[in-house]
Order: sequence, then structure tokens, then C-alpha cells
Amino acid sequence: MKIQRITYLSLGTNQGDRIENLQNAIQSIDDYIGVVEKISAIYKTPSWGFEGHDFFNICIEVTTHLLPEILLSSLLEIENKLGRVRSSNEGYENRKIDIDILLIADAVIFSKKLIVPHSKMLGRRFVMAPLAEIAPTMIHPIAKKQIALCLQNCDDTSEISIINKKLQKPFPVS
Repeated sequence: MKIQRITYLSLGTNQGDRIENLQNAIQSIDDYIGVVEKISAIYKTPSWGFEGHDFFNICIEVTTHLLPEILLSSLLEIENKLGRVRSSNEGYENRKIDIDILLIADAVIFSKKLIVPHSKMLGRRFVMAPLAEIAPTMIHPIAKKQIALCLQNCDDTSEISIINKKLQKPFPVS
């Protein structure tokens, strides 16, 4: 029997049709990763660490049986399939889609390829606001605090606003 884990992912995009990019990523995640249980509102934020178009960011809750390393490689495959182009430049850049693993249940993972919880999530309002919307009482396994409280303690003062559009949860195929 495969173990199902509640996993939280952060999705962001600042190129092309950002709503369509997010919706396509949600559908691909549902098709290849697991059931998309919750989707946050869409948060608009300025680009982080470089000059670029504003990002649309969301967090989703997914139930998956994939092991963490396989989950990571599957998400990278989805990014590539949806048009993510990685350059060899150091630092942040424009992207069609970016998918990060934030939390995998209460797991703490430090490997060469994967760090969970995401090492920079607590300092990023564009991650914490949508995560707190869908998982306010989830306990961060290292900070040992609820996500809603982690958001209150977030030092990031970046401007953030909610977009008045809704993303659709994929329909289960029976």
C-alpha cells in the first residue's frame, strides 16, 4: 500500500498568460502528481530579486503517494513541459512557471537535491500569504509554529494583492 502525503506547493509565473500558466500547471499536477485538494487565491507581487513583470503566485494542497525525490523530478518535468526555460545565469529571472515544494506533511528533508520545508519560504510573503490561506493551522516542522503565525512574523514587506480571478480544481475522472 502506498502512503498518501499532504504536500504543499508554491506556483508562480510572470510570463505570457499567467492565469493560463497556473491553470495548466494545476491540471498537470493533478494528472501526474496527485489530487489537488485546495487552491489559494491568486496573489500578485512584484518580481523578486530582479527587474521583471509582476508575478502571479498561488499555493496548492496536493495529496500524493510519490516519494519526495520522485515528486521533485516529476515537478521539474511538468515545468519543462509547460515551457520553463532555465538559464545558466545566477540569480532570479522571468519564468513561465515555477513550482516549489514547500512542505511534505511534517517531513524534514535535507538531501543534495531537496530541502523540505523549503529553506526560504518563511521569508517570502508571496509564499506565506497563499499558504496561510489554505493551511493556516499547519505546523511548520522546523519553526514549530502554525503557518498563520509564521506569516505574521514574516519580515518581507513586499507589496501583495489578490487578483479577482479564480482557478479551477480539476474534475475527477470516474
